[in-house]
Amino acid sequence: MVEEDDNGPRITGILRDVHEMHLQQQRIEHMALHDALTGLPNRVLLEDRIDMALARMNREEGGLALLFVDLDGFKRVNDTLGHAMGDRLLETIARRVRAVLRESDTLARWGGDEFVVLLEADAPCEAARAVAEKMLQAVRQPVQLGGETVTVSASIGVACAPRDGRDAQTLLRRADEALYEAKEAGRDRVLFWRGQEHDDL
Repeated sequence: MVEEDDNGPRITGILRDVHEMHLQQQRIEHMALHDALTGLPNRVLLEDRIDMALARMNREEGGLALLFVDLDGFKRVNDTLGHAMGDRLLETIARRVRAVLRESDTLARWGGDEFVVLLEADAPCEAARAVAEKMLQAVRQPVQLGGETVTVSASIGVACAPRDGRDAQTLLRRADEALYEAKEAGRDRVLFWRGQEHDDL
C-alpha cells in the first residue's frame, strides 16, 4: 500500500506482510525444535547441540557429559491426580532443574518424564557429579498440586566424553544404560557408565 506524507509516497503494506511472515516462520521453527509443554529443546535440537559440542571437544580437547534423568514416582502422580497435574509437575521440575544449570548447559525433554542434560567441561565427570547432586536436591523438594503436596525423586545416568564414547548415539545409549542401573539400584541416585561397573553417587 502506498501512503502519502510530507516526504512523499511510501510503501507500508509489503513491509508488514514480510514481518508477519518472518514471525510466523520463527514460530514454526521454534515448535519444530522445542517441547510444547515445557518449552525445552526437544530430541532434534538436543542431538544437534550434542553434535556441535562433540565437534568443539575434538577441536579443543575438552569434554562433555550427558545426564539422562527419569522421575521416580511420576506414574503414581498421573494415576492418582490426573494428567493435568502430571503436566504441572513436569513443568515445575523442568524449571527447578534449569535453575541449577549454567546458561551454557542444555536441558532437553526426551519424552514422558525423561529429560537429558548436556554440559561441556574440561573435567566432564566431575562437573556432572556436582550438577547431579544439585538436581537431585531440587527434584526432591515438595510440589503443591491441586491442594496436594507431592514429593518425587529422580534417577540419573551419566556418560562422559571422550571416556565413554565420541558420538551422540553411543553416549545417549550409555547414559540410558546407567539410568536403568540407577533405577534398579533403588532410585533417587546417580550412576556413571563404566562398562560393566558403575560409579555410584
